[in-house]
Amino acid sequence: MIDTIQIRPLTMSDLDLYKKMQTGIKDDYIIRIFDRLITSDEHQVYGLFVENDLVSIAGYTIFAEQYAMLGRLRSDLRYTGKGYATQLIQYVIEQIKKMPEIKWIGANTQRHNFSALRVLEKVQLPPLKALHASTLVNPERLNNTPGASWTPVTSLEEKREWVSSIENDSNIIFPYQAYYPFPASPNLFKDDEIKNWYFYKNPNEDRVLIVYYDQKKYDYAHVVYLWNDMFKQPGLWETVFEVHELFKEKYGEDIKIRTDLTDVSRKDTHDDAFEIQDPWVLHGIWV
Repeated sequence: MIDTIQIRPLTMSDLDLYKKMQTGIKDDYIIRIFDRLITSDEHQVYGLFVENDLVSIAGYTIFAEQYAMLGRLRSDLRYTGKGYATQLIQYVIEQIKKMPEIKWIGANTQRHNFSALRVLEKVQLPPLKALHASTLVNPERLNNTPGASWTPVTSLEEKREWVSSIENDSNIIFPYQAYYPFPASPNLFKDDEIKNWYFYKNPNEDRVLIVYYDQKKYDYAHVVYLWNDMFKQPGLWETVFEVHELFKEKYGEDIKIRTDLTDVSRKDTHDDAFEIQDPWVLHGIWV
């Protein structure tokens, strides 16, 4: 007997079915935000049903109007090995491709999440870059190069000059939000956003440091630096600490310093200076 398979968008009436899935995930945040995922315009979540059982879910979120980031992949452990997750992700990608405004489709998964990596390989989303999500916890252990603080860039015009060297280079992966990096494009750098970002240029004016407020469970001073020499540039971290003090006055004393380390930059400082996650690997294609 062939099982009946159905794929459709989830509704609020599917919450009880989702709670019955055996995903092996304790305290799954999706249950807490299920109503927001279902009712939001920027999110969409689909379910794959076998007979009347919900066995896999996946969806996407739209960023900066043109990026679709796949996510929320969950599978019932009782149904693994049957290709349902791959079938569902492929279906979601096909739905996204019908949206003319979407120019890029991608996913972000941890390097040792081998099951998710296999699914992304099967649906032909190639890996682009690995980033270590890192929160500074022991600043005294930084192996940085001391120096004078960098020069603030305050005018929108000069900020746009710096951005112009980034926004049209799709080889640059820009951390638009914590856990959400994307290949650069003008859509990531709207004036209404960058006017609130803090820009600093080094003495040689060949490097720029960007810091902006971010919030993912915790409040962050999100440090963006697009080169691999962030611990070798004199004065960079002195500048970061000065901005952090400004952010503490504005957002509260508990705000943390967060950045994305590459495999290369991570080697230049002590691991115990940061709380470092298993690296996230960005996959994606332009469509």
